[in-house]
Amino acid sequence: MSGIVGIICFCLILWSGLPEPLNEFFKETNDLEQINHLTIFIIIVYAFLYLAYLPNGWLGLITSFTATLALFGAELSQKWHHLSSNGYIFNGLFPLSDTNPYYTSALRLLQGGTFHHVGTLRPLSHGTIATILGLTQENLQATIGILVLITAISCFFLAREIKKYQGTIASALILTLMFAFIKLYIGSVATENLGLAVGALGTAVMWRGLHTQKVKTCLFGLFLLTIALNIRAGVFFILPAFWVWGVYAFRSKSRFSIPFLFGGFAVILLAFIFNSIIFKLVTLPGSQSNGNFAYVLYGMMVGGNWTTITVDHPGVHDTRQIYRLAFQAFLADPSALLRGFLRAWKQFFLQGFAFSFVMSNTINQILQIFSVVAIVKFFRQWGSLISSFMLMGLVGLLLSLPFAPPWDTGTRIYAATIPFFSLFPTLGLTWICEKSKLSIFTQVSKINESPKLLKNFCIGLTIFIILGTLMTKFMSRPPQFSKISCPSDHEVAYFFNSAGSSIQIVANQEKSQSYIPKVTIHDFNAGYSFLKKLAKGGMLEKFFETLDDISENTTIISKINLINQEGIWVITDSQLIPQKQGIIGICGQSINLPDDNWVHGKLFYADSMELVK
Repeated sequence: MSGIVGIICFCLILWSGLPEPLNEFFKETNDLEQINHLTIFIIIVYAFLYLAYLPNGWLGLITSFTATLALFGAELSQKWHHLSSNGYIFNGLFPLSDTNPYYTSALRLLQGGTFHHVGTLRPLSHGTIATILGLTQENLQATIGILVLITAISCFFLAREIKKYQGTIASALILTLMFAFIKLYIGSVATENLGLAVGALGTAVMWRGLHTQKVKTCLFGLFLLTIALNIRAGVFFILPAFWVWGVYAFRSKSRFSIPFLFGGFAVILLAFIFNSIIFKLVTLPGSQSNGNFAYVLYGMMVGGNWTTITVDHPGVHDTRQIYRLAFQAFLADPSALLRGFLRAWKQFFLQGFAFSFVMSNTINQILQIFSVVAIVKFFRQWGSLISSFMLMGLVGLLLSLPFAPPWDTGTRIYAATIPFFSLFPTLGLTWICEKSKLSIFTQVSKINESPKLLKNFCIGLTIFIILGTLMTKFMSRPPQFSKISCPSDHEVAYFFNSAGSSIQIVANQEKSQSYIPKVTIHDFNAGYSFLKKLAKGGMLEKFFETLDDISENTTIISKINLINQEGIWVITDSQLIPQKQGIIGICGQSINLPDDNWVHGKLFYADSMELVK
């Protein structure tokens, strides 16, 4: 019952949008100096979640689940209303930057092809996107909605586990932190969404295993966490750290735990095997999984970042050659490795980076204080399962940081382990309340729900990610369609026309409020103004100037050209688009987009359209 209420609420928010005051409250700001607004935003979200998670019994299940889904749905809704643009979304809908080749990779897989070379880096994530796109008949809006729903439910499960063992004040805090992290990526097809979702589930399962002292439960959690790190690569050394911890923590009367020794190795290996199988099936021969690690390693060895190799050795793209150059840099100066460690630790722990995703200096500092309190407690009680677990996770983080450095991609690289990081301030706050005689905030009560809910959801999602991708690959075939003829001075292209993958631009007076897919010309131009400022003087300046010339009654569609499976942005008169769903042949003129990291493919101005299948 609680699930139905929450999902209905989520769908209603996406269908009808939010009242204007709430739209303004959730509206993203590109002005990083507005710290007061961001601080107040986090506090209000925390208070809202605290009240929602406070009730117990069936009422608490309904309020907590509904509030969680409503919060995530509201964030997506405001992006569709405000036509939000950032480094991952163009005008509230279209994938941008890295997410553009992720999206086209998913479409290519649906058409019987293989991933774009950028898409090969994260096959589990893009394979899942392809599966959802296939189920929704390539409806991008519906796909994004489902992805946000999966993320929200996964975060809910972790918050419920924390409430069960640490109380409401802790559950509200960890959920607030996960939401603050994923807020930027909601509405995109970025790997951070699924990475956080599976990472939250893995943390929830391991947390239950800790408190119930069940080896099999902890092993399942370790498997999920390994899947999460394959979805969104990050601090991989946390896996062997947890393995070593389990071997020691569950040793009973012997020196170490035989079940965890072999079981831990098996589940980690199995997750990597699943990723490797899918990688081999959906990528071009010669591709390498997580190949960008070579760029990161070289940057660390020479004191730069992942782009340094392109400056020091222009034209070098072969991963094996980059590894050789990194090794040569190490041989020339072995101390560079130590400097890399110190540099990463300093930036992460001493320069306010760890919780910088909350975008509030005040809250960041408070979270750091809570985390220090927690770490002190863990050292004082290092013999307990929870303390030893958290300390070994911290060791894994310390060893991983130089190879997942803060200076490369910000906090996004830690998506899969953000739930684990968030446990530090959460447990610190819990301990402060207990010591301050405020234990009323940390009181726990029995959660009246089936313990199988978490397990079944985790199993179902894992099967969907792995088998869904495999079935999408094996069931997809290159499309067959009739060819059209175009005038000699025109080009021809074909794409699959589907709902939810376009933006229709109308006159300002035709619609009082914009909401994807129908937006006013004023709001459309305002939507990408921030990106246009960033692109000034660069390769993309002309791209945005081209969009400035778009008039009302125009539709923009983001798809792949079925002739060559390259990305294509179709711009056409809205009245030319056939009403029926299917493959459309178009005649027109194209403009090659700049060879830039933000956009890929072509702008295609269609003069005529014809349904060919």
